[in-house]
Amino acid sequence: MDGKTVTIVGIIAILIGLLAGYLFWGTQSKQVASELEAARKSLAEAQQPTSQEAALAAKLQEVEAQLKQVTERLNSERELRQKLEAQVSAGKK
Repeated sequence: MDGKTVTIVGIIAILIGLLAGYLFWGTQSKQVASELEAARKSLAEAQQPTSQEAALAAKLQEVEAQLKQVTERLNSERELRQKLEAQVSAGKK
């Protein structure tokens, strides 16, 4: 083979190698992109119960605070009732 043929074959081999590498690289990037999307979806699904739990915990604290207020009002109403009963019973004697 003369030098010109070897050069042409070498250039063609390099071009074919570059093309194959580019195609393989594109395939890898698509695969990585799909894996990344799947990981993002699974992360979103994993975080969803956490956010729901946080919302439920906040709601529970709110309800507990309301219960505490109602209990305090009930106790004050009981005290007032006892005082009134004591006054009424003192007036009847």
